[in-house]
Amino acid sequence: MKNPFTTMQWKEIKRKLNKVKGKKIDVKSYKRLLVLHMRGLGKSDKEISEVLGYSIHYIPELVANYKTHGMDAIINDKRTSNNRRMNFVEETKFLEQFVELAEAGQIITVEGILRKFEEVTGKDSNTSTIYKLLKRHGWRKVKPRPRHPGKASDEEIESSKKLTKNTERSCWKKIEEISETNTNSINE
Repeated sequence: MKNPFTTMQWKEIKRKLNKVKGKKIDVKSYKRLLVLHMRGLGKSDKEISEVLGYSIHYIPELVANYKTHGMDAIINDKRTSNNRRMNFVEETKFLEQFVELAEAGQIITVEGILRKFEEVTGKDSNTSTIYKLLKRHGWRKVKPRPRHPGKASDEEIESSKKLTKNTERSCWKKIEEISETNTNSINE
């Protein structure tokens, strides 16, 4: 496989690789730079994938990205894992409106925040996006319920106890009667 880069591009890749050796650079940028270098040396996508751990399909995409956008696309790749639609300051300003509503005594739901978020960003999102946003800003406080919503009332619990212990068909009485007869027969 021949070198897919022009002479200028190949010199830039080698120069950049020599420049960053021994310096502090983020690992992802260095690995992307190594992909370009290995491709320039004539390595196949499969060989590069095995050495650096990238997908075979990502390597040609990375090379094409370099060819169209230059070295900045490789070194200064600003993608993050959370794909935020707003930065932290914008999120803080966005959440301020809900602080005012909460102080006024209104109940704030995730669905309500999600609708507003979609209006502001102009894109569809999920509730998980809002939960993560709230967690980033220290809003999400999980508290246990004081009691289970399906739990019977105290009166129902007491009446149930009376029904099972005091009836003729109660298993509790039978156990008590059986244990009394057994102890009497053993004592005799």
